[in-house]
Parts: sequence; structure tokens; C-alpha cells
Amino acid sequence: MLQSKKEKIINNLKKDILKIREEIGLTPTQFEIVDINIDGKILTIYTKNRTDKSIIIGPGGWVVGKLREKLKDKFNIIRVEDYSDILLFRERVKLIKSFFSDKEIQIICDYFLSDNVLKTDNKVVCIVQCQYDLYSLSILSKIFNVKAITYDFPALVPKRTKNKITTFINENNIDHEFISLNISKEELTDIIKNFPYGFLKDKIIDDFEGVIFTSCLNCRIFKHKKGILINFFKLFPLKMRKDEKYLNYCPLCIQSCKFRQNSERFIKKIVEEVYVGFKEPTDATEEILSMVKTWKR
Repeated sequence: MLQSKKEKIINNLKKDILKIREEIGLTPTQFEIVDINIDGKILTIYTKNRTDKSIIIGPGGWVVGKLREKLKDKFNIIRVEDYSDILLFRERVKLIKSFFSDKEIQIICDYFLSDNVLKTDNKVVCIVQCQYDLYSLSILSKIFNVKAITYDFPALVPKRTKNKITTFINENNIDHEFISLNISKEELTDIIKNFPYGFLKDKIIDDFEGVIFTSCLNCRIFKHKKGILINFFKLFPLKMRKDEKYLNYCPLCIQSCKFRQNSERFIKKIVEEVYVGFKEPTDATEEILSMVKTWKR
């Protein structure tokens, strides 16, 4: 985007936001928009600090909600981000680039650090099951020749999730395959009792070789004789928000958190995701409270 065009959009946004705040009776307050990014129907507004971010969002998201209504013909989604989070993420990517020599990790780092990285022919596999898997698939499909795989089992992939995955795959013309997964009742009970986070790891290693991206991995990277498993958002914790691509939690994880010891492990995982910048504290709090309600006394 030309700088002059970007500056014009930013100035118009500032005028719209100030007018909206005035219309709903909020105090006139100065703020800065340091940058914007337009990705199709998604507008991301970057602010100088968290104070400016709060001004644009408004109490209860009132201001940004009104802005979304005003610009609904241009954008389906409007996000507001603190630019310091972007700078911290870029520094993290630079560290990852200096630490790992793996070709695919280097390519991903270049993608985040440069605006002009071309898609490669490198073949990778992305496991799509739950939560933010469609987000990682969306990013990876811009970088690699990616094949998506979903392990198909009713207790693992509900019909609604399956339909959502299929719709996304078809809309984005991505190579995809459902693989039947057989789990006995006894195995299922054992998985739930022992917290399912990462339970697919051994199955994935048996079925595939090369570079595999999966969120069903309780570490950032796992190297083995046949290749490497990468937990994309654990390695690259972009701040995420739930939208139409969100697939909800793994049903086995939800069932598992009915046992208090597993719910406590889940809470620890969520808190870690806040610290690395993957989730907003408010979103994390909602997730924790929803799981606490399932505890068995």
C-alpha cells in the first residue's frame, strides 16, 4: 500500500473514532494510530501503546463496534493491536531464526520479517483438529505447499467442527484428507483421565515423515528419525482472537477438565499463553472460568 494512501486511511479512521466517541458521550481524547494493515476484509489498527488501544476499543468494545458498523461495506473484522506487541514478536522471530537452522523454520521467520517472501514448493503437513488450527493452516498455505490432515473420530471432531474445516478447505482450495482414527472405549477413557494434550503425537510420527505442524504437541518442537513436529503457535505466538475460523476446544480436553487435576494443568497452559502474548488476559480469563465450572468436586 502506498504511504500516502495509508496516511489518508489513518486520518479518516481517527476522525471517525473521535466522532463516535463524541456521539456516545465519551471524553474527547487524543490518540495515535502508528500503522494499519489491510488483509482482504480484515483491518488491523496498530496503536502506540495500550492506552491508545483502549481509547479506540472503548468501554466494552463500544467504540470499535460502532466503527465496524460504519465500515461494514469495507471490512468484516476490525482488530486493534498495541504496536509494541508486534515489535516484541519480531524480536522473538529474530531469536528463533538465529537459534534454529531447520529450512522450514528459517522460511517462516523470513515470512514474518519481510513483506516480499514468495511462496515455496516445500511440502509440509498441517494437522487440523481444533481451536486455532485453521489459523495456522491459513498462514502456512501462504508459505508452503501444504497438505492438511484431520484425524476423524466422532468424539474428537464433532460434525459442526468437521463442516467448518471442510468449508474452509474448499474456499481456500487446500489439499486435505480425513483419516479415520480408531480408539477403543478403554483407550478413550484413559486419554481423558490423563489429559489429552499431545496424545496424537505418536500416531502422527507413525503416519507421516518430514515437516509436520500440529497443535497436539506439548512442546514447541519434537525431532525424530523421520522428521520434525512443530507446534506453530507455541513457537510463533501471534496474538490471536476468535473469529469465524475458530474451531473450539478439543472435546476430549473439555471432558478431561472435569477432573480437577487436569483442569489445573489446563489453567497453567492458558496462563503461559498469556505471558508469551498469544492470548489477551480477558480471553484467557473467560476460558479459565469456563473450565473451572466443569470441575468434579
